[in-house]
This record gives sequence, C-alpha cells and structure tokens, in this order.
Amino acid sequence: MRCLRTKLTSYSGAGIILRTGLTVTSVSVGDPVLITYTHCGSCESCKSGYTSYCETWEERNFGVGRLDGSKAYSYPDSEKPITSHFFSQSSLARHCVTTENSLVPLPKSCLTASLPSPGSSPEPGSPLPLPLLAPLACGIMTGAGSILNVLKPTPSSRIAIVGTGAVGLAGLMAAATLCPDGKPAQIIAVDVVNARLELAKRYGATEVINSMDLPAGETLVDALKRITGGKGVTGSIDCTGRAEVVDSLLAATSKRGMVVSVGVGRLDAHPSPTIFSTVNSGRVYTGCCMGSCYPKKFISMLIEKQREGLFPYTYLTECFNIKDFAKEAERVRSGAIVKGVVVWE
Repeated sequence: MRCLRTKLTSYSGAGIILRTGLTVTSVSVGDPVLITYTHCGSCESCKSGYTSYCETWEERNFGVGRLDGSKAYSYPDSEKPITSHFFSQSSLARHCVTTENSLVPLPKSCLTASLPSPGSSPEPGSPLPLPLLAPLACGIMTGAGSILNVLKPTPSSRIAIVGTGAVGLAGLMAAATLCPDGKPAQIIAVDVVNARLELAKRYGATEVINSMDLPAGETLVDALKRITGGKGVTGSIDCTGRAEVVDSLLAATSKRGMVVSVGVGRLDAHPSPTIFSTVNSGRVYTGCCMGSCYPKKFISMLIEKQREGLFPYTYLTECFNIKDFAKEAERVRSGAIVKGVVVWE
C-alpha cells in the first residue's frame, strides 16, 4: 500500500508531507497537500474519473483500517490497535498516515502562512492559508459537485437546497456563480436556523424557507409549490439525510425533475416513492457521493474560482487552535460556526 505521513493543520485534511513510502511518486517531502478519500485507481469508475464510486470505496474508506485489516497506529506502550483510517486517513490529528490516492497536491504559489482574522476572508486572487483550503477536500467539494456534476441546473431551473450548512451553502454558491449557462431562475434555501438562511440570501438564494416556521397547515411541499407558482421545483439537493425530507422533495418536484441526496442520516433510512408516481412523472432520485468528481481536477477548479472571486467559500470557514477545541466545538454545534477548522500550529 502506498502510504505517507503528513503534518496536519485541520480536520478535513490539509498538511505538509513529512515522509513518503518507497512507491510514492506524485508528492515529495515538504509538499503541501489536501487529504480526501481514497480509491483503487484501477476499476472502471476510477478510470472514468468517478473515483468516489470506486468498486472498493466502502472497504477502503469505511473499513476503519487498511484493506488487509492492519492499522497504522497503536496506544503508547501497547500493541492494542486504534480504530483509525476513517476515509483512509483519520485526519483529526497532528499527524496521519494515508494513501497516495487520498492526496490532492497544492501549488505553493497559492499559499500563505498567515491566517485571516475571524469573520474575514482573503481578497480574491490573494494566496490562501493552508487551513482555509482544507474544507475543499470534503464538504465544500461535495456541495459544489452535487450542483455542477449531478443536478446541472440551467437558467430556467427552479432548485431547492435543504440544509444550509457548509455542504448546502457550497452548493448554493456554485449554483449562483459557477453554473456554465448562468444562475437558475430560483434558488430556494430551506433550513430551521434563521442565521443560516440569512447567509443563504447573502450568497445567492432567491427565496428562503424556515421549515419550522411555516404558516398553519402548510407543509414543505406546499411552501415549495407556492414559491414556484404551483409548478414545483425542477431539482433539489437534500443535505439532511432524512427520508421524510426526501419524500417531500419528490412530491414538490415537477415532472422529469431530479432529487439528489447528499446527506446521510440513519443508515437504514429510505424514502418511499411509489412506482406509479415515478413512472408517470419521470422524476429521478439519485445520490451524490463526494461531489461525483475527480478531486484533483475539481478542487483545482474551485480554488481558481475562489481566486477569481466567484466562489467565496472561505467566508464560511473559521479556524481555531486545538487548545480551544472544547469551547469552539460548542459554537460549531450551536450553528455559530458553519465550518470549523482545527489548527495545530
């Protein structure tokens, strides 16, 4: 297995290469990298650029260890292994051991050592500190990819994004500024936290819905149809992982529309569309894993768009020192921080 060691600066996986295995060729000691999921690189999906649908994706990323069952870590003075290698890396640590296929090399020219003050963001075109790039390797890539690679809205589209955390807001930003043909006619953001809905309006939502504050007797389906003039949405992204939300989106989707699941809640949760309705409507219900993209290519594009001022995801990110983890974790749980990044140095 191609393994290497990195010195991490944040949770989603960003750091500097400290050591490489003998067969590693794409990175060298001292290189800055992002760390994302791993993949085999040789199956049909991987060769087609859809690496998050690798034939052995689950075993490599959710097996909580290497494919052969071994671990890279153990407790001090003990041979007891530590449960590790989640997404092949378990990067919430100062150091991690991961696979070469997990890495996205970064050009040093796009980096700076200084962190922005809380609530601020680097000017477009300026170098970025490594911790602010870390969220691209998971949630930001997932949200943007669900829009650009799966839903693919057009200027006539009416889309809904349910759940405006980092994933949903990244998708919203992508819809508002990165769609090749232009911004959809309607981008409806749905959440239960008003502060998140205010962020959604700031970054491109044309309408917002607080699903806990609907008029008496109105459902989410009713609200989406009301806002779209009775037509329903043409596409939607669900970031909640709740089956009842997916059912509502299917009911609120126009014929030949699409509902995309991004979030995962209960592993045994399942929506309940009827075959009759599915056949007669032509609606598509599909999933999107890690943005349905090839990270090395897609993340490079997102970095370039951020530098052009078209994808301001860094405004969602706040960095904090590991010594303040307990206090800042409460702010993350309360929704005060959209995307927190733990910094060790």
